[in-house]
Amino acid sequence: MSISFPRTQMRRLRNVTLSCLAVLFVTTSQAHAANWLMLQGVEHPKKPDQYLFAFIQPTYFQNEGTNLSGLTDIVNPNNNAVIVPFSGNNGEDATANTVPPRFNEKRRLDIQRARIGSRGRFTGGFENALTKKMNYFVLFETAPNLLTYDAFGQRDRPIALDHASLTFNHIPGARIRLGLFKNPTSEELFQGIATFNYIQFTDFSARENLERFFEGGAQPAGSPGSPALGAPQSESYGFSAVRDWGVQVFDSFKRGKWDLSYAVKVGRGEAISRSESTHDGAELYLYGSAEYNLPGGRGPRKNGVKFFAWHQSGEREFETDATDEDYDRERYGVGMQALGKFFGLKYKQRFGIELMGAEGMLFLGPSGGVANGAVNNGAVQIAADDDNKSRAITIDYGFYLNKKWQFDIRYDRHELLYSRASNINPGNEREFENWTLGATYHFTPKRRLTFNYTFRDVDTPNDYASTGFVPGFVANGLTRNVDRIANSIDDRLALQLTWIF
Repeated sequence: MSISFPRTQMRRLRNVTLSCLAVLFVTTSQAHAANWLMLQGVEHPKKPDQYLFAFIQPTYFQNEGTNLSGLTDIVNPNNNAVIVPFSGNNGEDATANTVPPRFNEKRRLDIQRARIGSRGRFTGGFENALTKKMNYFVLFETAPNLLTYDAFGQRDRPIALDHASLTFNHIPGARIRLGLFKNPTSEELFQGIATFNYIQFTDFSARENLERFFEGGAQPAGSPGSPALGAPQSESYGFSAVRDWGVQVFDSFKRGKWDLSYAVKVGRGEAISRSESTHDGAELYLYGSAEYNLPGGRGPRKNGVKFFAWHQSGEREFETDATDEDYDRERYGVGMQALGKFFGLKYKQRFGIELMGAEGMLFLGPSGGVANGAVNNGAVQIAADDDNKSRAITIDYGFYLNKKWQFDIRYDRHELLYSRASNINPGNEREFENWTLGATYHFTPKRRLTFNYTFRDVDTPNDYASTGFVPGFVANGLTRNVDRIANSIDDRLALQLTWIF
């Protein structure tokens, strides 16, 4: 199955996203809608005033891809000088075939997440005229993942702050949330991770929405005319985890059976663990949703049909870039999620579809496809100019046989660099297509075991061009080696226990 988008469609998607947000902001009469804005930012009146919570996810990953082989150095035929040392990566594993966050093993049993936190309202000696309409949310991460590790496999901190926010519920229709918390974004990333139906995110979400931050970057392969990004880096200084420090105005409203929600957030657009910002200006997040309530379910498993749209925009700089160039970064999407009993069946089902786009600051991956590899020390490649674009589609279906068994299937396609700046070699375009089959057994509402098997395909639709870019022998060498790296990527399976305390 292959789904492609006309080049004008992504521009229309961005315009549709902003139009949907404008319409969804026109709402009336307040209610407590079952959505992620309210579930994460506001305390339900039936919840305890304060409570501790935690969850842990031991996970086994196994990648079926083969070790890299047959890679050959690109050599200048005039003087036999090695230009690109691809052969040094023979015997290594492509990053896509390794287990994050260490990226040095194909198979590993590890703790993917281990988080503990507290949330609630201010009572007792902390209650006064101001705090009685406030609530808080604090959460910490201790497991080895990209919150605690560098994006190339080095442990940066033993514990990471995941959430630290206060919500002020004083103004009808305009709640205010301050601090560190999730950005209003794609349904896949916005939902509470403890209720996520799969083990790993889609390629677009993991690559382009979960942002890694670098002081500099390598030029995309075969693109000597691309913008200077400072000194190439093989390590990152932070991660977004689709979170940001900032202020958000949001609320949820009711019109008959419809729950309408909006959020406007202004953040830093910076790594959450970094105190200062490397760029000027703020990050803007817009979100709107309209959910038709259906009978049954509650909280994160509430039945309904939800339509949503989101948009994120800001600027980035590279600290080691002497030109101090500003690069626009834009992400957006529209989608639908439905949960309930449909078509007259007694079984609960889930349907979802989302279209997403990205412009500027596209994360391509390490040089040569190997973290800390032989090619330029595995320095990260980023297509920074906003003429560089990516687009994706995700289609999701879930079938709930009973309270114990759940079966899932997800298709996701990511077209990376489908449109490029004139100085980016067309050979850098990639097409990622994945089918994920899942089965989950719920021992209790707070303890489950999930199995996923993902059929993965990576396509390199274009050869590297020589005209206007690099000599022919370089273009041919890049095409030959990159095809072998892409062909080494194969299926992946994962098994995960989720235990909520």
